[in-house]
Amino acid sequence: MARIACLWVPDLSLVAALRAEPELVASPLAVVQAGDLGGRAHVLGAAAPGVEPGQTLAEARAICPALTVRKSSPERERAAAQAAREAAVSISPRVEEAAPALVYLDASGLESLIGDERAVARELVAAAERVGVRAAVGLAASKSVAHLAARAAAADLTLHATRWGVGGGAFRAVMPEEQREFLAALPLHSLELPEELQQSLRRFGLQTLGDVARLPPGPLAARLGTDAALLWRLASGEDSSALEARPLSEMFEEGEELEWDAASVEPLLFVWRKLLDRLAQRLQARGLMAGEVLLKLRLSDASWDERALDLAAPTREVPSLLQLLRLSVESRPPPLEVRAVRICAEPVREVLEQMPLFGPRGASRTQLAAAVARLSALVGPERVGRPVAVDRWAPFAAGMEKFSPPSAEGVTASAEVPVSLAARALRPPRTAEVRCDDAGNPSLVIGEGALGGRVVASAGPWRTVAEWWTEAPVSLDSYDLELAGGLLLRASRELASGAWWIEAVYD
Repeated sequence: MARIACLWVPDLSLVAALRAEPELVASPLAVVQAGDLGGRAHVLGAAAPGVEPGQTLAEARAICPALTVRKSSPERERAAAQAAREAAVSISPRVEEAAPALVYLDASGLESLIGDERAVARELVAAAERVGVRAAVGLAASKSVAHLAARAAAADLTLHATRWGVGGGAFRAVMPEEQREFLAALPLHSLELPEELQQSLRRFGLQTLGDVARLPPGPLAARLGTDAALLWRLASGEDSSALEARPLSEMFEEGEELEWDAASVEPLLFVWRKLLDRLAQRLQARGLMAGEVLLKLRLSDASWDERALDLAAPTREVPSLLQLLRLSVESRPPPLEVRAVRICAEPVREVLEQMPLFGPRGASRTQLAAAVARLSALVGPERVGRPVAVDRWAPFAAGMEKFSPPSAEGVTASAEVPVSLAARALRPPRTAEVRCDDAGNPSLVIGEGALGGRVVASAGPWRTVAEWWTEAPVSLDSYDLELAGGLLLRASRELASGAWWIEAVYD
């Protein structure tokens, strides 16, 4: 038998505000319309005694003088609705988002993984709280009954701060044998019905869905129209609509409107930190990391300034990402003041590796990616990567590509690994003064620091003349030199100028 769960976030504007500022849970709070409406702004959501949605701000303050007010934020609500959808995806792969913060999911077969239906509903509430959202969850045999169960559970919702955001969710699981009794007891005023239909039902003395179910459907539809026929089917538990699982967006987004226009990077850092904290929390709840990060700044003229961060490796480390955001904006400041911020992350799967039974313990791919992200934030992404061979004839020529951790298949443990002599290229090459004997062989190297001394053995020269068809031709003699202290190095002399430099040191 199919089982459908419904995850619903009532008062989305209020939950989104508390998700961003959970410290306001203990204060009387109201979320009002955005804009400079003054006391005429209407309340959209409230957690204060006597304050109800639909009241004006002036009326709400007259009822509760200590009221804390926040303006509604489409960016906050967008992120909260997306977080609710991700909570559903973490429980079941088949998900339908019917509206923002209203999600249906296939709960069939989850009993073997989680437990009975109450355990499944409880885990869904917990999954929502792990991404900072307070939700009402209903579980039943159809979408419509599951939605009604979630609306019934909304009466038991509370508010309390969690380390992720706001909690206090509730659930209601309707068993097949309980469905008729559950529907019959639901009052009609708790449903979202057209006002004209509500008045007609009230005139006929109908108070609950059970009253509607006892009426003959034909005469009811003839008198009150098709909406009444649909209501009768709902009251009778007849819902044949199937779950329509749709592909979901792969981007994780967090956004915020600013209370003032930001003209420098300093006011943005505090906002970015909170957005990245929530973004990293959502990624961690799904076992994901940010492979690419996109920063969107809405400017004072309503245009968007978009820029992509060049991550050297996937990460969800907030300090590293915050530093990269700062470097990006400082290197290319936005042309106008900033009014809103949105951070988007394209997720990639976190790879977990089993430690070897024999041999030394190495860094995991996640630790390696975090270290590379820190280096990128310190020295700049363009200076961090992996060396690659380039199509050139110059000795020690190399390029750099984006770093990617080695795959687990490419790493093999071995008790003995043969090690040959390796040349450690110096970037850039170190200039040096080299004195030669009468035969033209190097006899003394005067270089930087320890890169100098008397030559006790030499090999070469090896002449390279190449790329004469380019603007930077190569023409040089190279020597391998052993100095008196045992240091082995590669030195080269340019034929045209006679200048010497040390290109590499042998390890």
